[in-house]
Amino acid sequence: MSDDNRRELNILDGLIKKKLFFRDSLKCQMDSVMLQLHKHTDYSDEFRYYTNRRMLQDAQMFSYDYASEFSQKMRMISDEIGDGNLMAESRILSSFNMAQACLFVEALDMLKSVDLEFPNVNDSILGLYYFYYGITYQRLAVYVNDSINAKRYNNLGIEMFRKSLDYSKDQGMNNFVLGRVYGRQEKYDVAQKYFEEALKYIRKDDNILYTLANASLGKCFKHQGKHEQATLYYIEATKNDILNAQNSSIAIIDLTEHLFKQYHLTHNVSKYVNIAIENGEFYGMRSQITHIDKIIPDITKEKSRQNAILIVFLIATVSLFFLYILYILFRSEKNLKLLKNHIDLTEKVNSENTLLHGENESLSRANTLLRDSNRLKDAYLGKLLESNCELTNMFEEFAIKADQKLKKSQYEQVQKSIKELQKSFSKKEQLDRLDELLMSMFPTFSADFNALLLPEYRKHEGDTLLTPSMRIFALVRLGITSNHQIARVLNYSYNTILNYRVRTRAMAINADTFEQDVQKIGT
Repeated sequence: MSDDNRRELNILDGLIKKKLFFRDSLKCQMDSVMLQLHKHTDYSDEFRYYTNRRMLQDAQMFSYDYASEFSQKMRMISDEIGDGNLMAESRILSSFNMAQACLFVEALDMLKSVDLEFPNVNDSILGLYYFYYGITYQRLAVYVNDSINAKRYNNLGIEMFRKSLDYSKDQGMNNFVLGRVYGRQEKYDVAQKYFEEALKYIRKDDNILYTLANASLGKCFKHQGKHEQATLYYIEATKNDILNAQNSSIAIIDLTEHLFKQYHLTHNVSKYVNIAIENGEFYGMRSQITHIDKIIPDITKEKSRQNAILIVFLIATVSLFFLYILYILFRSEKNLKLLKNHIDLTEKVNSENTLLHGENESLSRANTLLRDSNRLKDAYLGKLLESNCELTNMFEEFAIKADQKLKKSQYEQVQKSIKELQKSFSKKEQLDRLDELLMSMFPTFSADFNALLLPEYRKHEGDTLLTPSMRIFALVRLGITSNHQIARVLNYSYNTILNYRVRTRAMAINADTFEQDVQKIGT
């Protein structure tokens, strides 16, 4: 369905919500007119006649009771006036509301009662007479709905319509008649043109003809397969009925069938079916109620089918929703496990990294100590080589001089030189040389060593002097940890070295880590 037609349907739905308001307004207007005519006895008969005629035009598709009341008064007043044209017109118009209520016998009898031989009956009345005759026969053809009688009544209706063209000069009515004639002959393309031409002349306040022309034009488009145009004219006919409080169900039934068969709009269709039934019951149009009853089972069946599809769709949607929830829960649980594994792995990696970091730091410290030890050993080796060179030079010089003096038989001088050499190689001098060597490598060794001892055991004998225990641990600081090696370097006994180390360790603040602390001096 086009967007334009959807908008028109929305407008129609808005009017339907005001349907009772339009109906009550027209009812109040009719009651008010009836009361005024009853109260004012001084109104002329002619005024009364045309007032009732005007109200009949609005009541013919509003209510059979109101239409009967106004048409009856029209006949009575026309008889009192004695005007043949008014008498004929009142009976012709009275036949329509009878046919509208499916009282076809009464409607035909009313038309037969019209005296066409009355003097001065004008052509417009004759045209109206045959027009309503044609309308009545065609309504009867729809009502009987059997092949033989329907065809006969339809042909009678066409015959009467053609006769009306001989008298009527109303372009709107004449084009409408030709449209109905060709429409009944199923020449819908030709009928369409006449209905379109008719709508150019028919006034909107001519409720009956305007609604019939739009509904008939919609039917022509439908039979030509032009469903969008058909929908538009069906909607226009129905809107006109709602706005003017017309309780005819012709237009709304056509719209209902069209929307159902072409667009399967069961929601709108169900609503319009209820309105059609309400209109039929309000007016008493039994044929239209019967007609709508024929399509209700199809509508109900289609609604059931659509409801079944909707239920299946809802079940499928709910199932998919629950499957999606289960999938989300499964994925969440899986993600939680992955997250937990990731956290555990991260903690393990962090722990291993911490351990590795600690090992790296230990290795770094060991490397630092190793580098320091190597540096100190290199320095110690350099000092030792320098000292050995001095000793070598000294011995070589002593040997040369001693040899010269022995050749000269200067024995006393040789003995004197030997004593001087012994003096140079005394133990104290060697220790002093060692202290000088150690202090050159560790300028603050004495202070740092004392800091590791308990206060009562600390000794301060000068910055350049080392105690025997200091010398022993200075060699330990150089990496010489074997008691035998230390004893040979210092020219002490093994037991002396051992006793010094044990006794000094007992004097330390931290006896367990004392030697490790000594090895860190100067780092």
